[in-house]
Amino acid sequence: MELNGLDKARLPRHVAIIMDGNGRWAKLRGKTRIEGHRRGKTSVRVIVEMSRKLGVRYLSLYAFSTENWFRPHDEVDALMGLLEQYLAGERAKMMRYGIRLVSIGDRSRLPASVKAALEETIELTRANQRMTVILALSYSGRCESAAWSNTSSPRLSATSSFARMRVR
Repeated sequence: MELNGLDKARLPRHVAIIMDGNGRWAKLRGKTRIEGHRRGKTSVRVIVEMSRKLGVRYLSLYAFSTENWFRPHDEVDALMGLLEQYLAGERAKMMRYGIRLVSIGDRSRLPASVKAALEETIELTRANQRMTVILALSYSGRCESAAWSNTSSPRLSATSSFARMRVR
């Protein structure tokens, strides 16, 4: 993709994406929902890479809401497996490009292996400063909105689920 002539100063510092529609995309093409999610994983790589190249400092990916737990068990298992694979497979690239990973949402509901992979990646990338990817997992709009509304300053309160981010 050609970026000549693009005024990077006019780009947003923070971009948020609700990852939705992979199952519908697959159905329209006669593929399984799980295949749609696999393709979505590839799209995430492209989005992170392009955001990094454009100089986006913060990228929020709303990946798995609390409502997603009500999907068929095999689909949830596949999504969790894809997340675990993605985290393990992208660590080296995150380190090479200075990408820090943080997460928001209720991690306690994640399978143990996924939670371990997530926590390992967060810890490994903690000092990276070029870009921050905020991964929303097992989140609900109501809980996260309440957390934001309960903060009274531009800096996030220690009681907020967002406190770990230290966004300024």
